Amino acid sequence: MTTNSTSRAMYAIDDLGDAIDVTREFLTPVDLRRWLKLTFVVFFISALGFSGTPASPPSDVTVEDEQFEGTEFEGVLPELTGEELVTILVVLVAIALAVWLFFAIVGAIMEFVFLESLRSHAVHVRQYAMANLGRAGRLFLFRGVLGLLGIALVGIPALSIIGSAPTLDEIAMGSLALLAFVAFAYFLLYALVMQLTTEFVAPIMLLEHRGILGAWKRFWPTLTGSWKEYVVYIIVVAIAQVVLGIAIGFLAVVAGLIVGIPTAIVVAALVIFGGTIGLYFGVGVALLGIAAFVLVLALVQVPIVSYFRYYALLLLGDTNVDLDLIPEQRAAVRSGDGSDGSGLDSPAGPRDGWTDSDGGWGNSGRSERGREHESDWDTDRESRDDRGDRDRDDRDDRR
Repeated sequence: MTTNSTSRAMYAIDDLGDAIDVTREFLTPVDLRRWLKLTFVVFFISALGFSGTPASPPSDVTVEDEQFEGTEFEGVLPELTGEELVTILVVLVAIALAVWLFFAIVGAIMEFVFLESLRSHAVHVRQYAMANLGRAGRLFLFRGVLGLLGIALVGIPALSIIGSAPTLDEIAMGSLALLAFVAFAYFLLYALVMQLTTEFVAPIMLLEHRGILGAWKRFWPTLTGSWKEYVVYIIVVAIAQVVLGIAIGFLAVVAGLIVGIPTAIVVAALVIFGGTIGLYFGVGVALLGIAAFVLVLALVQVPIVSYFRYYALLLLGDTNVDLDLIPEQRAAVRSGDGSDGSGLDSPAGPRDGWTDSDGGWGNSGRSERGREHESDWDTDRESRDDRGDRDRDDRDDRR
């Protein structure tokens, strides 16, 4: 059942505040073990907050060719034959592909682990992972197919254009520019589909035990019927992610300095004074420093990713109550504002420490009206009792 968003304020705006309340309930009280589990999960499903456009150098800065003249690097790099260079490139591509496959597969699994955790308020990584292997596999294949489709649409024509040119100077730059525009358009479409799939379709897969295509078919009427809500959602999330990305980037620089400077000093000392053994220990210390840096960033991401996922789940349940993955959490945070997420009035109650005497939540008015009705009923009952006593006295006098 799809709700009618035109009869009230937009859910995509109202849910911003509710998502804060739900996220706070999910993450508090702070438990170290629970947060470390969430950090592990979030590490695989987030981009660690790195976003933004690199700044371009000022136009008045020039680079002198004489800076790079000389022979100081001659003989440092080994001379490689064509076959050796191809072999190295193949090995590097294979390593990159293996790393990508690992993170893509584990990331798909962790998507459902995180959804289960948001729904149950309990974090059981292994249990949730084993229960959702099939769904994660279908999500991974869906992502992979769309990614390969983009590579085919852009990469194959690009190779054809470059390969058909006799020399680099004769490459059709106009064709490459047009291809770059197509690649950018496909990237935007791919990013949009991935966002909708991760934040709305995956919860439907979990809730109704559907495959990826069946969940998309289930979600499509809701998306088209409340498209204004989802357009506002996408815009709000995009703006918030840019702002948070800048903030997290600043925190990343600070964390990098705090962790990186001591780590670099220790590694340099080990390498200089420790010889071969010191080199090995230095590598270990460097890896520990990198792990600490990543851990700090992932910890920062936990409340941010939790908030955005709850925001999406609240919107999904508001636009279609049959697709509500978190009805208990929704009812808990809205028990005091007269809304149950379906657009209907519901009994209000205390929230965030507010009591009936605080006012403004609807309870005090109803309580006062109830007490007034009780007082009127008591007065009527006393009047009836008095009239009954007088009637009995009159009958006794007549006798």
